[in-house]
Amino acid sequence: MKLLSVLAALLLPVSTAMATPIPGPHQHGTLAVAVVKEDSFLTFKMVATSQDILGFEGSPKRPEQKKKLNEQYERLYKEEALRWLFQFVPVDACAPYSSNMDSDMLAYHEHDDPNTKSEGADDVHAVGDDNGHSDFELTYVFECDPVDRLQISFSDVFPSIKKVDFYGKGEFKGNVLRSVDASQAIISGEDLK
Repeated sequence: MKLLSVLAALLLPVSTAMATPIPGPHQHGTLAVAVVKEDSFLTFKMVATSQDILGFEGSPKRPEQKKKLNEQYERLYKEEALRWLFQFVPVDACAPYSSNMDSDMLAYHEHDDPNTKSEGADDVHAVGDDNGHSDFELTYVFECDPVDRLQISFSDVFPSIKKVDFYGKGEFKGNVLRSVDASQAIISGEDLK
């Protein structure tokens, strides 16, 4: 059975940073992935813990945490950085089409008055769920010619990611359909047909 016939996913609309924790898997060391191919477009929907992306999960209050957040944002979002996260064969088979990143980390800010209350979804004064966990939800869309294979290489950039779990139906609620060592997160061109 072809991987993508099992890993059917929905395209996500572009949205702004969410102020609430993202529903779905929260497992340190694991990148959750759902993939869909529609015509010439490949869409990757992913969830990674803030711990794996940033090295911390609480509110980024210290200057070094804010700096790390900005640096990792660039590693995840800048078009020229995507070649380190996705390795296509042939190399020029796919071109970035769009991307989106959601995390309460991105909307976090502080006020001079510590008693200021949050006003709306983008007014985030604390990060994480009730247990202090926070995530990044990432969506990448590529326009592609035929692909022989691709490797999801997030672990090369974020070494604390040790495993990749593939989910089906575009949601992270069901069972993991395939779980692999992060260095072996490879999808063949045959799986993409």
